[in-house]
Amino acid sequence: MNNRVQLKDKKHFLKWFLQRYQMKRRESMWILNYLLNHDIVLNKAKFVESAERTPRGIRMAAVGTDQEAFKFYKDGHAFDNPEQAFHEVRLNWHTDLYIELFFTDSWMSPEYLTVLEDNPFSSWNDSISEELSQEVNDAIDQFHLEEMKNKLIQEIDRALEQDEKNTFYELTNELKVVEEKLNNGLPHS
Repeated sequence: MNNRVQLKDKKHFLKWFLQRYQMKRRESMWILNYLLNHDIVLNKAKFVESAERTPRGIRMAAVGTDQEAFKFYKDGHAFDNPEQAFHEVRLNWHTDLYIELFFTDSWMSPEYLTVLEDNPFSSWNDSISEELSQEVNDAIDQFHLEEMKNKLIQEIDRALEQDEKNTFYELTNELKVVEEKLNNGLPHS
């Protein structure tokens, strides 16, 4: 995702998009055409995900998607009147506008990926849940315990081959602790 998208790339994307997709609300087409024809406003527009988390964002969906047709967000409030949003865009041309577009195969489109920017109000890496993070940590702990178990078994075999009784007993006690942690799903210490 780009940090700074060039105006020419935004224009190229909008032309490409408007030629290929029909929006669920005709007013969405008006807004996109307005942006295409007003460089100063388009310069303030940023194509992002999670536009609802921005101070001033619009979500628009093309025909063929499951997303809601249109939603305008301003200062934590949501509106579904595109004419109100259009008026807001024209009046506040100097303020950043965050646009989220829903269309078929968006992630397969180099044109879209060229203009997609990281949302400063909802970065993609902030969306990794603690639950997922915990699952990853648990998997790492599990892997580490399995590795410890395998190493202890090899050392126990070596102790048996060399008739080292004390080492054998110490290692089997360590193996019992590791196996107990594995069976209980507890992380190692």
